[in-house]
Amino acid sequence: MKKGFVKTENFKRLSEAQKNVERRGAREAGLVLIKGHYGIGKSELTERWAADSGWVFVRAKETWTVRRLLEELAGKMGLSQVGNAAEVQARITGRLAIDMVPIIIDEADFLLKGKGSRTTASMLEAVRDITDLTGSMCFLVGMENFPAKVAVHGHIASRVAMVVELMPLSVQDVKATVVAKAEVDLDDDLVAEIHRQATGRMRLVLNAIANIERWAKANSWTSVTADQIKGKALCTEFTGAARLGRQAGGL
Repeated sequence: MKKGFVKTENFKRLSEAQKNVERRGAREAGLVLIKGHYGIGKSELTERWAADSGWVFVRAKETWTVRRLLEELAGKMGLSQVGNAAEVQARITGRLAIDMVPIIIDEADFLLKGKGSRTTASMLEAVRDITDLTGSMCFLVGMENFPAKVAVHGHIASRVAMVVELMPLSVQDVKATVVAKAEVDLDDDLVAEIHRQATGRMRLVLNAIANIERWAKANSWTSVTADQIKGKALCTEFTGAARLGRQAGGL
């Protein structure tokens, strides 16, 4: 599979959101919530967007604390991680106040601990402090219900400039991905079948392309049509039912 970045409709949604937030009235409203179903390519899209733009990108983890969040941000910005949390945060805000570089935090659901009204938002508070003091933008990438979790904390929610929903890929998006990624030519009917089986999820589209390339190599095909792989599962996905079936079969 070829390397390359696909500018899907979701990329256009993010670019438009960036432009709108840059024109915001309230300086402290620098948070942008990005939500979407699993597997549609949120992480790959936002990480590549950050890399191409020279922005700061970090991926939150379940084990994070406020200190670990600040250390990750400082590390990505080439700043010292030595000292207490306040000192590390001061270095981050000092740099951002000058550079005004946006931040993207993937897996942002991990920035909230607990459930419902009992969630604690100490890590989001630290992010809010940074964006309030610097006026820089921060894109928080989470699952579909992430904005509802943030809404529980009104003082943080008031800093949200926009909520952007990333959508399942269209047939046109899958076609663009095939053109950018596949090392063999695929006909339009096969592209449509990839879209149908992948249900608009980038992760499964990429799996399908890899599978088709493997079959093409085994058969010395330079192009592949839908008829050539008719009846094949292009992008298999783990399910609990499949797992139970394997167990029942003694595997």
